[in-house]
Amino acid sequence: MTVRTASTGLIAAVLLALAGCATPAPPAAETPVPTVTVTVTPSPEPELADYGFTYFRGGQLSAADFAEFSTQFGATITGIAECPWYAEVETHGADAATYAFTDPEGVDPGISFFYTQAFGEVMGDMPRNAEGVGVGSTEAEVLAAYPSAVVDAYDDISVGPMTRITVDDPDSDAKYVFALTDGSPVVNLLQWGTTAGGQWAHLCLPL
Repeated sequence: MTVRTASTGLIAAVLLALAGCATPAPPAAETPVPTVTVTVTPSPEPELADYGFTYFRGGQLSAADFAEFSTQFGATITGIAECPWYAEVETHGADAATYAFTDPEGVDPGISFFYTQAFGEVMGDMPRNAEGVGVGSTEAEVLAAYPSAVVDAYDDISVGPMTRITVDDPDSDAKYVFALTDGSPVVNLLQWGTTAGGQWAHLCLPL
């Protein structure tokens, strides 16, 4: 019994020594931390060319009537019952809208002019042309865009005194007529087309 106990102890000591000489296991590899790449998408630039001397959002002065204009514009536009030459094209708030007009006598075909007016609070962006001016622009901003514009004082029978800024289109018979009514710091009326600038209210009457 004594011999066997000694042998068992000797064997245990040898095994322990051998275990101490064994090559230690390599440390566990660290899990790499993923790199997060944040891509910032810039906001698109606002489209400014919403109207020109001869169009409004694709609808052209050259349209033969409101039916053809509707096809160009992408929405159904019709004249109001009592004034079939007078159509609301787009609203910009409770007191702001753009209209299109044809010849009330039916002599000249096509749209004769467009008219944007803003007598109250405007919701959303108002139309702008390629030069970036329109309703909401100051007189100085309009003149900076069109240095050769003609400025005059005009007294409309219904709207009252206003400052008009007229810009002729060098490529057509159309023109812009920006207007600031008395006391307004910015343009709040704008007509453009071949017959723009002559009448600013009571447009259900022949021009």
